[in-house]
Amino acid sequence: MGRMSIFRSERMGNDIFPSEPAYGSKRWRRSQRGHWRKRIPRLMTLPTVFILLAIGIMPLIYSLALTFHDWTLGRPEGAVFIWFKNYARVVGDERFWGSLKSSFIFTGMAVSAEFAFGMGLALIFTRGFRGNSVFRTLLLIPMMLPPIVAGLIWRFMYNPQVGIINYLMRLVGLQGPIWLGDPKIAMPAVVIVDLWQWGPFMFLLLFTGMASLPNDVYEAARVDGASGIQRFIYITLPLLRPIILVAVVIRVIDTLRIFDTIFVLTRGGPANVTEVLSIYTYKVGMNFFHMGYATTMSYFLLFIIMIVAMIFVNRLETQEA
Repeated sequence: MGRMSIFRSERMGNDIFPSEPAYGSKRWRRSQRGHWRKRIPRLMTLPTVFILLAIGIMPLIYSLALTFHDWTLGRPEGAVFIWFKNYARVVGDERFWGSLKSSFIFTGMAVSAEFAFGMGLALIFTRGFRGNSVFRTLLLIPMMLPPIVAGLIWRFMYNPQVGIINYLMRLVGLQGPIWLGDPKIAMPAVVIVDLWQWGPFMFLLLFTGMASLPNDVYEAARVDGASGIQRFIYITLPLLRPIILVAVVIRVIDTLRIFDTIFVLTRGGPANVTEVLSIYTYKVGMNFFHMGYATTMSYFLLFIIMIVAMIFVNRLETQEA
Protein backbone atom coordinates (compact mmCIF):
# COMPACT_ATOMS: atom_id res chain seq x y z
CA MET A 1 0.00 0.00 0.00
CA GLY A 2 2.86 2.36 0.85
CA ARG A 3 4.58 1.64 -2.47
CA MET A 4 1.36 2.32 -4.39
CA SER A 5 0.85 5.71 -2.64
CA ILE A 6 4.45 6.74 -3.37
CA PHE A 7 4.02 5.68 -7.00
CA ARG A 8 0.80 7.67 -7.31
CA SER A 9 2.37 10.76 -5.71
CA GLU A 10 5.28 10.53 -8.14
CA ARG A 11 2.86 10.29 -11.08
CA MET A 12 0.85 13.19 -9.76
CA GLY A 13 4.02 15.21 -9.28
CA ASN A 14 5.07 14.54 -12.87
CA ASP A 15 1.65 15.61 -14.09
CA ILE A 16 1.80 18.82 -12.09
CA PHE A 17 5.44 19.58 -12.93
CA PRO A 18 6.01 17.93 -16.30
CA SER A 19 9.55 17.36 -17.37
CA GLU A 20 11.08 18.79 -20.55
CA PRO A 21 9.97 16.91 -23.67
CA ALA A 22 12.56 14.70 -25.27
CA TYR A 23 14.32 16.08 -28.34
CA GLY A 24 12.49 15.04 -31.52
CA SER A 25 9.36 13.83 -29.75
CA LYS A 26 5.84 14.99 -30.62
CA ARG A 27 5.67 17.19 -27.55
CA TRP A 28 8.99 18.79 -28.48
CA ARG A 29 7.83 19.51 -32.07
CA ARG A 30 4.53 20.90 -30.79
CA SER A 31 6.32 23.22 -28.35
CA GLN A 32 8.67 24.44 -31.10
CA ARG A 33 5.73 25.26 -33.36
CA GLY A 34 4.18 27.23 -30.48
CA HIS A 35 7.38 29.21 -30.00
CA TRP A 36 7.55 30.10 -33.70
CA ARG A 37 3.92 31.17 -33.76
CA LYS A 38 4.67 33.63 -30.96
CA ARG A 39 7.69 35.00 -32.83
CA ILE A 40 5.99 35.42 -36.21
CA PRO A 41 4.30 38.77 -35.34
CA ARG A 42 7.64 40.18 -34.21
CA LEU A 43 9.38 38.94 -37.33
CA MET A 44 6.67 40.52 -39.49
CA THR A 45 7.53 43.95 -38.05
CA LEU A 46 11.23 43.71 -38.98
CA PRO A 47 10.82 45.10 -42.54
CA THR A 48 9.00 48.13 -41.14
CA VAL A 49 11.70 48.65 -38.51
CA PHE A 50 14.43 48.47 -41.16
CA ILE A 51 12.57 50.95 -43.39
CA LEU A 52 12.11 53.40 -40.51
CA LEU A 53 15.79 53.12 -39.63
CA ALA A 54 16.78 53.70 -43.24
CA ILE A 55 14.47 56.70 -43.62
CA GLY A 56 14.92 58.34 -40.23
CA ILE A 57 18.10 57.27 -38.48
CA MET A 58 20.53 56.87 -41.39
CA PRO A 59 20.00 60.42 -42.80
CA LEU A 60 20.39 61.78 -39.27
CA ILE A 61 23.73 60.00 -38.85
CA TYR A 62 24.87 61.05 -42.31
CA SER A 63 23.95 64.70 -41.73
CA LEU A 64 25.71 64.66 -38.35
CA ALA A 65 28.86 63.37 -40.04
CA LEU A 66 28.47 66.08 -42.68
CA THR A 67 28.79 68.79 -40.02
CA PHE A 68 32.47 67.82 -39.66
CA HIS A 69 33.16 68.32 -43.39
CA ASP A 70 33.62 71.27 -45.67
CA TRP A 71 31.46 70.27 -48.62
CA THR A 72 30.68 72.80 -51.32
CA LEU A 73 28.64 71.53 -54.24
CA GLY A 74 30.50 71.69 -57.53
CA ARG A 75 33.95 71.58 -55.94
CA PRO A 76 36.09 68.81 -57.50
CA GLU A 77 37.63 67.53 -54.26
CA GLY A 78 34.24 66.91 -52.67
CA ALA A 79 33.80 66.80 -48.90
CA VAL A 80 36.90 67.59 -46.82
CA PHE A 81 37.11 66.59 -43.17
CA ILE A 82 37.70 69.72 -41.07
CA TRP A 83 36.83 68.59 -37.51
CA PHE A 84 34.92 71.31 -35.59
CA LYS A 85 35.60 74.29 -37.86
CA ASN A 86 31.96 74.50 -38.96
CA TYR A 87 30.84 74.79 -35.34
CA ALA A 88 33.43 77.50 -34.66
CA ARG A 89 32.27 79.31 -37.79
CA VAL A 90 28.69 79.28 -36.54
CA VAL A 91 29.71 80.80 -33.20
CA GLY A 92 31.47 83.68 -34.98
CA ASP A 93 28.81 84.25 -37.64
CA GLU A 94 26.98 87.52 -36.90
CA ARG A 95 24.33 86.82 -39.51
CA PHE A 96 23.58 83.50 -37.82
CA TRP A 97 22.94 85.23 -34.50
CA GLY A 98 20.89 87.89 -36.27
CA SER A 99 18.70 85.25 -37.89
CA LEU A 100 18.38 83.45 -34.56
CA LYS A 101 17.26 86.72 -32.98
CA SER A 102 14.68 87.13 -35.75
CA SER A 103 13.45 83.59 -35.04
CA PHE A 104 12.91 84.38 -31.37
CA ILE A 105 11.23 87.70 -32.18
CA PHE A 106 8.87 86.00 -34.61
CA THR A 107 8.17 83.19 -32.14
CA GLY A 108 7.46 85.56 -29.27
CA MET A 109 5.15 87.77 -31.31
CA ALA A 110 3.32 84.92 -33.05
CA VAL A 111 2.77 82.68 -30.01
CA SER A 112 1.68 85.60 -27.81
CA ALA A 113 -0.81 86.81 -30.41
CA GLU A 114 -2.13 83.29 -31.03
CA PHE A 115 -2.58 82.65 -27.32
CA ALA A 116 -4.50 85.91 -26.81
CA PHE A 117 -6.59 85.24 -29.92
CA GLY A 118 -7.30 81.63 -28.96
CA MET A 119 -8.13 82.43 -25.34
CA GLY A 120 -10.48 85.23 -26.32
CA LEU A 121 -12.35 83.06 -28.81
CA ALA A 122 -12.49 80.17 -26.35
CA LEU A 123 -14.10 82.41 -23.72
CA ILE A 124 -16.64 83.63 -26.27
CA PHE A 125 -17.55 80.20 -27.59
CA THR A 126 -17.88 78.61 -24.15
CA ARG A 127 -20.76 80.97 -23.41
CA GLY A 128 -22.68 79.51 -26.35
CA PHE A 129 -24.68 81.37 -28.97
CA ARG A 130 -26.71 80.63 -32.07
CA GLY A 131 -24.57 79.27 -34.89
CA ASN A 132 -21.78 78.26 -32.51
CA SER A 133 -20.87 75.05 -34.37
CA VAL A 134 -20.96 76.76 -37.79
CA PHE A 135 -18.54 79.49 -36.73
CA ARG A 136 -16.22 76.93 -35.12
CA THR A 137 -16.05 75.04 -38.40
CA LEU A 138 -15.30 78.22 -40.36
CA LEU A 139 -12.50 79.11 -37.96
CA LEU A 140 -10.73 75.82 -38.66
CA ILE A 141 -10.59 76.36 -42.45
CA PRO A 142 -7.21 78.23 -42.42
CA MET A 143 -5.60 75.26 -40.64
CA MET A 144 -6.56 73.01 -43.55
CA LEU A 145 -4.62 75.08 -46.09
CA PRO A 146 -0.98 74.26 -46.84
CA PRO A 147 1.35 77.00 -45.52
CA ILE A 148 2.57 77.76 -49.05
CA VAL A 149 -1.00 78.36 -50.23
CA ALA A 150 -1.69 80.58 -47.22
CA GLY A 151 1.47 82.54 -47.95
CA LEU A 152 0.51 83.05 -51.61
CA ILE A 153 -2.99 84.22 -50.64
CA TRP A 154 -1.65 86.81 -48.23
CA ARG A 155 1.11 87.88 -50.60
CA PHE A 156 -1.55 88.93 -53.12
CA MET A 157 -3.60 90.57 -50.35
CA TYR A 158 -0.53 92.55 -49.21
CA ASN A 159 0.27 93.75 -52.75
CA PRO A 160 0.50 97.58 -52.66
CA GLN A 161 -1.18 98.08 -56.07
CA VAL A 162 -3.76 95.31 -56.47
CA GLY A 163 -4.04 93.90 -52.95
CA ILE A 164 -7.43 93.99 -51.27
CA ILE A 165 -6.05 95.38 -47.99
CA ASN A 166 -4.68 98.58 -49.52
CA TYR A 167 -7.77 98.82 -51.74
CA LEU A 168 -10.04 98.88 -48.68
CA MET A 169 -7.76 101.44 -47.04
CA ARG A 170 -7.98 103.68 -50.11
CA LEU A 171 -11.78 103.52 -49.95
CA VAL A 172 -11.69 105.22 -46.55
CA GLY A 173 -9.03 107.73 -47.61
CA LEU A 174 -5.95 106.02 -46.15
CA GLN A 175 -2.67 105.36 -47.91
CA GLY A 176 -1.73 101.73 -47.54
CA PRO A 177 1.90 100.88 -46.73
CA ILE A 178 4.21 98.50 -48.56
CA TRP A 179 3.46 95.65 -46.19
CA LEU A 180 6.22 93.24 -47.15
CA GLY A 181 8.74 95.86 -48.31
CA ASP A 182 8.93 98.10 -45.26
CA PRO A 183 11.43 96.83 -42.63
CA LYS A 184 9.33 98.34 -39.83
CA ILE A 185 6.13 96.43 -40.58
CA ALA A 186 7.35 93.35 -42.48
CA MET A 187 7.68 91.21 -39.35
CA PRO A 188 4.22 92.13 -37.95
CA ALA A 189 2.75 91.44 -41.41
CA VAL A 190 4.24 87.94 -41.40
CA VAL A 191 3.02 87.38 -37.83
CA ILE A 192 -0.52 88.26 -38.93
CA VAL A 193 -0.39 85.51 -41.54
CA ASP A 194 0.77 82.96 -38.98
CA LEU A 195 -1.91 84.16 -36.55
CA TRP A 196 -4.60 83.80 -39.21
CA GLN A 197 -3.58 80.24 -40.00
CA TRP A 198 -2.61 78.83 -36.60
CA GLY A 199 -4.59 80.95 -34.15
CA PRO A 200 -7.54 78.55 -34.60
CA PHE A 201 -5.29 75.70 -33.46
CA MET A 202 -4.68 77.48 -30.15
CA PHE A 203 -8.40 78.22 -29.90
CA LEU A 204 -9.28 74.56 -30.48
CA LEU A 205 -7.04 73.31 -27.68
CA LEU A 206 -8.12 75.97 -25.19
CA PHE A 207 -11.81 75.60 -26.04
CA THR A 208 -11.60 71.83 -25.57
CA GLY A 209 -9.87 72.32 -22.22
CA MET A 210 -12.48 74.81 -21.02
CA ALA A 211 -15.30 72.48 -22.02
CA SER A 212 -13.83 69.79 -19.75
CA LEU A 213 -13.55 71.96 -16.63
CA PRO A 214 -15.91 71.09 -13.73
CA ASN A 215 -18.94 73.37 -13.39
CA ASP A 216 -19.33 72.94 -9.63
CA VAL A 217 -16.19 75.00 -9.01
CA TYR A 218 -17.63 77.92 -10.97
CA GLU A 219 -20.98 77.59 -9.23
CA ALA A 220 -19.28 77.75 -5.84
CA ALA A 221 -17.33 80.83 -6.95
CA ARG A 222 -20.54 82.55 -8.10
CA VAL A 223 -22.19 81.81 -4.76
CA ASP A 224 -19.19 83.36 -2.99
CA GLY A 225 -19.60 86.50 -5.11
CA ALA A 226 -16.55 86.13 -7.40
CA SER A 227 -16.67 88.28 -10.53
CA GLY A 228 -16.06 86.98 -14.04
CA ILE A 229 -12.48 88.30 -14.07
CA GLN A 230 -11.75 86.70 -10.71
CA ARG A 231 -13.16 83.37 -11.87
CA PHE A 232 -10.96 83.57 -14.96
CA ILE A 233 -7.78 84.45 -13.05
CA TYR A 234 -8.17 82.17 -10.04
CA ILE A 235 -10.07 79.21 -11.53
CA THR A 236 -9.83 79.01 -15.33
CA LEU A 237 -6.13 79.80 -15.77
CA PRO A 238 -4.86 77.47 -12.99
CA LEU A 239 -7.02 74.58 -14.19
CA LEU A 240 -6.03 75.18 -17.83
CA ARG A 241 -2.31 75.47 -17.08
CA PRO A 242 -1.34 71.98 -18.36
CA ILE A 243 -3.29 72.48 -21.60
CA ILE A 244 -1.81 75.97 -22.02
CA LEU A 245 1.71 74.60 -21.65
CA VAL A 246 1.06 71.88 -24.24
CA ALA A 247 -0.45 74.35 -26.71
CA VAL A 248 2.38 76.84 -26.23
CA VAL A 249 5.18 74.28 -26.59
CA ILE A 250 3.65 72.93 -29.82
CA ARG A 251 3.40 76.41 -31.31
CA VAL A 252 6.86 77.46 -30.09
CA ILE A 253 8.44 74.46 -31.80
CA ASP A 254 6.49 75.11 -35.01
CA THR A 255 7.34 78.82 -35.15
CA LEU A 256 11.03 78.28 -34.41
CA ARG A 257 11.34 76.03 -37.43
CA ILE A 258 9.00 77.96 -39.74
CA PHE A 259 10.17 78.20 -43.33
CA ASP A 260 7.55 77.92 -46.07
CA THR A 261 5.25 80.82 -45.14
CA ILE A 262 8.09 83.33 -44.69
CA PHE A 263 9.87 82.06 -47.79
CA VAL A 264 6.79 82.67 -49.93
CA LEU A 265 6.05 86.08 -48.39
CA THR A 266 9.44 87.79 -48.07
CA ARG A 267 12.28 85.27 -48.62
CA GLY A 268 13.86 86.80 -45.52
CA GLY A 269 13.65 90.44 -46.59
CA PRO A 270 13.51 93.36 -46.49
CA ALA A 271 17.02 94.01 -45.16
CA ASN A 272 17.01 90.54 -43.56
CA VAL A 273 14.36 91.63 -41.03
CA THR A 274 12.32 88.44 -41.50
CA GLU A 275 15.31 86.20 -42.18
CA VAL A 276 14.73 83.54 -39.53
CA LEU A 277 17.27 80.78 -38.98
CA SER A 278 15.61 78.29 -41.33
CA ILE A 279 15.63 80.85 -44.16
CA TYR A 280 19.31 81.65 -43.60
CA THR A 281 20.14 77.94 -43.51
CA TYR A 282 18.34 77.46 -46.82
CA LYS A 283 20.26 80.33 -48.42
CA VAL A 284 23.62 78.99 -47.25
CA GLY A 285 22.85 75.50 -48.52
CA MET A 286 20.81 76.10 -51.67
CA ASN A 287 22.14 79.50 -52.85
CA PHE A 288 25.79 79.34 -51.80
CA PHE A 289 26.02 75.49 -51.81
CA HIS A 290 27.92 75.26 -48.50
CA MET A 291 26.20 72.05 -47.48
CA GLY A 292 28.41 71.22 -44.50
CA TYR A 293 27.97 74.64 -42.93
CA ALA A 294 24.21 74.67 -43.60
CA THR A 295 23.87 71.26 -41.96
CA THR A 296 25.75 72.53 -38.91
CA MET A 297 23.32 75.43 -38.54
CA SER A 298 20.43 73.00 -38.85
CA TYR A 299 21.82 71.03 -35.90
CA PHE A 300 22.14 74.23 -33.90
CA LEU A 301 18.45 74.90 -34.56
CA LEU A 302 17.60 71.31 -33.59
CA PHE A 303 19.58 71.68 -30.37
CA ILE A 304 17.79 74.95 -29.50
CA ILE A 305 14.36 73.40 -30.15
CA MET A 306 15.26 70.41 -27.97
CA ILE A 307 16.27 72.70 -25.10
CA VAL A 308 13.05 74.71 -25.38
CA ALA A 309 10.96 71.51 -25.50
CA MET A 310 12.76 70.08 -22.45
CA ILE A 311 12.11 73.28 -20.48
CA PHE A 312 8.41 73.17 -21.26
CA VAL A 313 8.14 69.42 -20.55
CA ASN A 314 9.87 69.82 -17.18
CA ARG A 315 7.56 72.69 -16.41
CA LEU A 316 4.55 70.56 -17.31
CA GLU A 317 5.74 67.67 -15.16
CA THR A 318 6.28 70.07 -12.25
CA GLN A 319 2.75 71.40 -12.61
CA GLU A 320 1.29 67.89 -12.70
CA ALA A 321 3.27 66.88 -9.61
